[in-house]
Amino acid sequence: MRGVTDWTRRPDVQARLRAEVKRLLRKHKYPPDKQPGAVKLVLEQMELLADHEAGDKA
Repeated sequence: MRGVTDWTRRPDVQARLRAEVKRLLRKHKYPPDKQPGAVKLVLEQMELLADHEAGDKA
């Protein structure tokens, strides 16, 4: 599968995703003290969904 970014392995892409999740949490007034855990949870969920989708297409 050429041209598809494997964001689970690229630190620069992961950093951009973390920043976007943080921006969305701030936009929706998520409590700042709970943001680190929420960001981690969202990225873990994204990885699980990506693995699931990759398995469906393989």
